[in-house]
Amino acid sequence: MTAFYNPPEAKEAPQMRAFWPLSFVAVILSSSASSHEPCKQSAPLPVSPISPDAEAFKVLHLFGGEDGESHLEIKELPRTGGTPGRSVQTRLYATDVEIGDTLPGDFIDFHGVSTPRLLIVLAGQLEVGLGDGSKHVLSKGDIVLANDVTGRGHTSRLIGSEPLRIMTVRLPAKNSFVPKLGSCPDGMSAEQCVSNRLKITTPPTHP
Repeated sequence: MTAFYNPPEAKEAPQMRAFWPLSFVAVILSSSASSHEPCKQSAPLPVSPISPDAEAFKVLHLFGGEDGESHLEIKELPRTGGTPGRSVQTRLYATDVEIGDTLPGDFIDFHGVSTPRLLIVLAGQLEVGLGDGSKHVLSKGDIVLANDVTGRGHTSRLIGSEPLRIMTVRLPAKNSFVPKLGSCPDGMSAEQCVSNRLKITTPPTHP
């Protein structure tokens, strides 16, 4: 996917636009109240499972299978922070970040990605097609871990009437999912690191 859609780059095959932080869910049509009412298209459900009380951060994972086709699954990323029962965080190393806007209408035939990457849709919609013929829609707020570095890959089509804005966070080619345990930038002292001085206040819980 920079997977899902990446504007053409000088030395890399076009991929889904670009991180950096899933509606990879097929568009859902609401059922009509009566046989005389036309079906109305509802808003796509978020692809990313938002679960702040989970034990691990969960993300939609696009990967290449042994059959040479790309598939979707929910993948748990290593937990590196958060308050148990209230928040969960994951922190990974990244090589670069890309963000861009594209008008709807573009189509990219089957392609994979060079390295794993996180895709975050900030505006617009992107339709992703798989080898089994299924179509999945990414919408605002969706996050996908594009990791189909092998196989035929997926297709990408910019749909709707709004421009697509996507941020891509490319991960290292090797040890892509090794967690970064510390929240401070490498080489910065603990005294200089702002995250070490944050004071978070949470609302009281009621029985």
